[in-house]
Amino acid sequence: MKKTIFALGCLLSLSPIWASTTVSDIVYADTLKKDGAQLQLNGAGIREIFVVDVYAAGLYLPQRSSTAEDVINMAGNKTVRLGLLRDVDAGDFVDALNEGILDNTTEDERQALSTELQSLIAVMNKIGDVKKGDIVDFDYSQTHETSVTVNGKLIGEKIGGEALYRTVLKIWLGEKAIDSDLKKSLLKN
Repeated sequence: MKKTIFALGCLLSLSPIWASTTVSDIVYADTLKKDGAQLQLNGAGIREIFVVDVYAAGLYLPQRSSTAEDVINMAGNKTVRLGLLRDVDAGDFVDALNEGILDNTTEDERQALSTELQSLIAVMNKIGDVKKGDIVDFDYSQTHETSVTVNGKLIGEKIGGEALYRTVLKIWLGEKAIDSDLKKSLLKN
């Protein structure tokens, strides 16, 4: 009996492989495998506009970090996973992306990435309207560079390199992040 209780105690003390974080109705696993890399959930939270929950967001990294600068400059695969909590018009989605980039980059940075930014906007327009429950991943890996998937379906890859992905991360983690509470939640590790 003592051996059984000891074994059960040892099992319960281990971090279960099914561990997850739930934000509204969106479940974020503690780990995510992308392009052969095992990523860890750094944090997750809700994007709110005028007290309306728009989407949940989870940030996956090679190793956890609590500072935006470290995350933005971190090497390796990364994923920002958005889980839509309501329907969002394609135009609104693209406008929010543009606003986040404009607020967190200089004119010179946008000029240097103009081709990649136009490609990203084209991919976002290709997605069209997103519906409640849709999962949109903004990924970076050396194989696929900056890529976007919707509900597991690749919509665009090799949109741009690491500089573009750092710019995308600034939407949520930049000095003028689109939602300061969400930024804090993503950096809570």
